[in-house]
Amino acid sequence: MRNIVARLWMSEDGIVDRPEYWLPEPALDRLATGAETVLLGRNTFEQYAASVARFHGAAVPLDRVRKLVIASRPVIARPHTEVLQGDPHRVLRALKQVPGADLHVVGSVRLVRSLLRWRLIDEVSLLIQPVQAGFGSPLFPDRRALRLISMCAGDSGVLEANYRVDYAATATSSRSASAGRWGGTWSTDSVASSASTAIRTHA
Repeated sequence: MRNIVARLWMSEDGIVDRPEYWLPEPALDRLATGAETVLLGRNTFEQYAASVARFHGAAVPLDRVRKLVIASRPVIARPHTEVLQGDPHRVLRALKQVPGADLHVVGSVRLVRSLLRWRLIDEVSLLIQPVQAGFGSPLFPDRRALRLISMCAGDSGVLEANYRVDYAATATSSRSASAGRWGGTWSTDSVASSASTAIRTHA
């Protein structure tokens, strides 16, 4: 069973949203380091696509990994990009059962919060920047859900802290689900309405 790992920037005062306001140099690519497949919400994907456009279409590291975008409408075409078909929480729960490398959610705070409500996030990796955000919201209202498993200091004072999510410590509800394998590079102009369609498409 593969894990879903959330990788987020966090300020020293615990804020994870709107990192573009307090990060010296917002770096989505760094969050994707070492990942084979990343999950992105639509807003985060569009920010990434816009940043590529600013560099006149030049290849960036995130272009080289498989990107699974969770969106209800078509997105800008980029290399190795797929749009999730079917009910996301059902499809992703079953995708975790398919053998393979872990799936990484990079940025996409709203998506991470949804996956936490569905009990689909297994680990959270926080790159803690030594700056004060001053405003915003934390990832967890109840930090009992996090169990520290590793920590290391990186360059420029960035601290990487990795946590296992303990759902037994929270009152988060759970849902059951099913779905299939993702593969290849394609674009779509519609999103399937059921998990069974996603299974047929991506098996």
